[in-house]
Amino acid sequence: MILSVTLNPALDHTIIVGRLTLHDTNRISEIQTDAGGKGINLSRIVAELGGKTAATGFLGGDTGQFIHHTLAKQGVRDEFIKILATTRTNFNIESGNGPPTTLNAKGAEVLGLELEQFFTKYDSLCQEADWVALSGSIPPGLPPESWKMLAEIAKKHNCKVLIDADGVPMEHGMLAAPDLIKPNVKEAERLLDSELEHKQSAIIVAAQKLRDQLKKGGSQSPVAIISRGAAGAIMATTEGVYEAEPIRITPKSTIGSGDSLLGGFLYALQIGLSNKEALRYGNAAGAATATTNGSEIGRKATILELLKKSKAKRIQ
Repeated sequence: MILSVTLNPALDHTIIVGRLTLHDTNRISEIQTDAGGKGINLSRIVAELGGKTAATGFLGGDTGQFIHHTLAKQGVRDEFIKILATTRTNFNIESGNGPPTTLNAKGAEVLGLELEQFFTKYDSLCQEADWVALSGSIPPGLPPESWKMLAEIAKKHNCKVLIDADGVPMEHGMLAAPDLIKPNVKEAERLLDSELEHKQSAIIVAAQKLRDQLKKGGSQSPVAIISRGAAGAIMATTEGVYEAEPIRITPKSTIGSGDSLLGGFLYALQIGLSNKEALRYGNAAGAATATTNGSEIGRKATILELLKKSKAKRIQ
């Protein structure tokens, strides 16, 4: 089973405008609402492809109920802890001119008893899991070391660990030597504390450095993927370095594409495929989500169709 952990989920509103002009009136052409959160998106992709997955974290209020309903509708096993506070709402503004403009709330505060309930449930779920995906930001009331703590618990149960986060929580998480990470270029720059040239050679070196950091920390078969949006992805493993070539699509929104890449990747590993084949699946899943509106995820038929066009090759 693939267990996803989203400590700071959100109800995502995607606002679509023909053009975004600051300090002026903007006309909205459409508003879309969907469940949000990196781990939630990952589990939705796994379930969409027919894999076994559960999702946990914290949900509360009417926004939390919307997410509960979405998980049930899409076949994701719902193991979220109910909290007193209301799950946050985020806004994404899509203007069709580059990446979306995002407005993210800080999140609902988690109380001590709620945190105790979560740790009890999490420990039990890790006993069933093969992979644990720790994703996203940390809500108020939890320490920045949270991903490190949860990764160490998962490893005690012999789970493989993915961490997909940013900033200080990710820096702490790296100390637990996760088996898989997937920063985008900006996140990789922050992890390595250096600016990357947007050239393939620089991204390859960065992915290798991140892989080596994981291996030095104790990860036996570390995988570091750097996603590059429309330019595809670079993956460094103990076997070598691979490139996922971009798939020609007509993109509508990039929201959730990175999460979908990881969902497709872990699903492929779950059914016994190699890292190289898993990268093909992840590439197809990420592209499929990019063809959807707003924060919606790619559907199985689209993913499998794009999988025919998805290519991953060893480059080093």
